[in-house]
Amino acid sequence: MTTSEIALLLQARGFRFSKTLGQNFLMDEEVLEKIVQAADVQGKNVLEIGAGAGCLTRPLARTASKVLAVEIASQLVPVLETVLQPYKNVRILQADALRLDIGGLCAEAFGGPFSVCANLPYGITTPILTALFRLEEVESICVLLQKEAVERVLAAPGGKEYGPLAILRRQLFEAEVPLRVPPHCFLPEPHVDSAVLCLRRKRTMEAGELAAFERLLQGCFAMRRKTLLNNLSQLRPRQEAQSILEAADIDPSARAEALSLEDFLRLNRQWKKNSTALV
Repeated sequence: MTTSEIALLLQARGFRFSKTLGQNFLMDEEVLEKIVQAADVQGKNVLEIGAGAGCLTRPLARTASKVLAVEIASQLVPVLETVLQPYKNVRILQADALRLDIGGLCAEAFGGPFSVCANLPYGITTPILTALFRLEEVESICVLLQKEAVERVLAAPGGKEYGPLAILRRQLFEAEVPLRVPPHCFLPEPHVDSAVLCLRRKRTMEAGELAAFERLLQGCFAMRRKTLLNNLSQLRPRQEAQSILEAADIDPSARAEALSLEDFLRLNRQWKKNSTALV
């Protein structure tokens, strides 16, 4: 079934696109194939979040070993079942990805490492990517995002988009943007430009260590316009927070957005060391 036939199927079923769910389906066959090529999922297990009408699921199924296609909209499940009927390596799950135990679900479905390939709705980009970053089993992530979301993930120190998500990405994944996608490739057309972001895991962090690093980052960025000392004083006594910052060779009057990944890692080591000393 082609994307044109999928569009006709949606029309015949009286499907109405939801702005709330960020439903803009990529319909360009050439772009869909390029995304799957960029994802490099030949013979791999793949999680797709936001399967929509199955436009991306089809080429994924032709390439991957197994595909777990998650879709929140119940009215799209019959469409997916029709579109994906020829593919026996696809499992369709109607669920809200934000409420899923993705790690447990994929362990049951795949029993090992997996990749992610998806056209992610803008509204869930940060929580979904953060959840995926926490899973050591995720080998790679290839997602179609609004341009602003890509910029947030790739943000460099000093920029207004720079924050915990960008820092975690820098620590855990290499990144590239192999493809930009104009609005006319979607149905309906969004009012923004989109791009494909591919992330390849370069290292892992033990779950407890990563969780502690996340908490520290959230504390540092709690109030962006406040200094690190003021923010971290909400987590530790002010004098202690100042001593930790100075021991990590970080100016207590600096703001979080000015720090590099290396600065945060150094601060994290000193924060952890100080916590251990207090036990």
